Amino acid sequence: MIGTRLEIDLEAIEHNLTGLRRSLPPGTQVAGVVKANAYGHGLIQVSKKLADIGIDYLATANIREAIAIRQSGIDIPILVMGRTFEVDFGRAVEQDITLTIASLEEAQKLNLNASIDNRKVRVHIKLDTGFNRLGYKDFDVAFSDILAMQHLEYLDIEGIFTHLALTDVASDAKQFEKFEAFLKRLSEADIVIPIRHACDSIGAVAYPDKAYDMVRVGALLYGYCSRKTDFELKPAMTLKTNVAAIRKLSAGEGVSYDHTFVAEEPAVLATLPIGYADGIPRSLSNRGTVEIGGGLARFVGLMCMDQSMIDVTGLGDVKPGDEVVLFGRTIQMLSDIASIAGTNRNEILARMAHRVLRVYYDDGQRIEIWDGLSEGHL
Repeated sequence: MIGTRLEIDLEAIEHNLTGLRRSLPPGTQVAGVVKANAYGHGLIQVSKKLADIGIDYLATANIREAIAIRQSGIDIPILVMGRTFEVDFGRAVEQDITLTIASLEEAQKLNLNASIDNRKVRVHIKLDTGFNRLGYKDFDVAFSDILAMQHLEYLDIEGIFTHLALTDVASDAKQFEKFEAFLKRLSEADIVIPIRHACDSIGAVAYPDKAYDMVRVGALLYGYCSRKTDFELKPAMTLKTNVAAIRKLSAGEGVSYDHTFVAEEPAVLATLPIGYADGIPRSLSNRGTVEIGGGLARFVGLMCMDQSMIDVTGLGDVKPGDEVVLFGRTIQMLSDIASIAGTNRNEILARMAHRVLRVYYDDGQRIEIWDGLSEGHL
């Protein structure tokens, strides 16, 4: 395979999920977070794999992601974790998609939409215990609203959840305390909500005793976690390209816009057919490295939209077509890129462009090549 592409190992995702399940209390459900094109890995392909290996729930950021999954033929539960506006309530009911709500008004309007189709709509109620983004911040209002929601015939309050800020152990403990105090209040009122959840990938690893009924994991499925796991994580994505051209520079010659790199002595550069439009941070210019021929080569000059240059001086007979790995063989490769770019690994994964080919492998075999530009197989 020649050209810029992402190689996606679906077996690695299964491996990571299996390791997580073994570390959680028996019976804990797992929601696979597939928002942002499954962190760049491919929304539909990853969702199908997760459904095939028995994930309990899928979780998206918005209704459009959820509907795309439904239209692909996947029928397991899907939770939209972000805000869904009234204009899309009918589609959520029609497609059997679980919505996050945080007001009685939303519940009433959803109930009305569901009544038209004479079918139930599932919801998860969001509590804001300290993240200060979405959810009920006033728990007295939340309690009275939930009491009223109990009488909405077409509303199924299936879940209740919160999100940790993960600032430190002490602040996490305060969030858990607020969440559990509210759950106790519901219990004392004989209100039973079956699925309680608070932990994402980091929380699931750091606080397995707080798994409640379900955990929501994204980064961990794809091979990354900011906390040490008691099982090996395998990165599922490898970003590769191939050398497009070789340029020999004399001392004093520069490369790319503004000549931010000028050779102090004769140098050999390789041009790569990948740039910031493919998702690689431009801030790697003159700083980041790639793997080629068993060695490391540094980006030189300003990265372009579609091309970038690396210094291969002293790395042997590098020629057009030679394979280059930007990240994925090890967890550290992506961590280094994120550190140089001043961001986190999730952003790098999620920003992988639509135009970059996705090549899927499972059980050691190549099973699919997906071209995002033509929305089809090659």
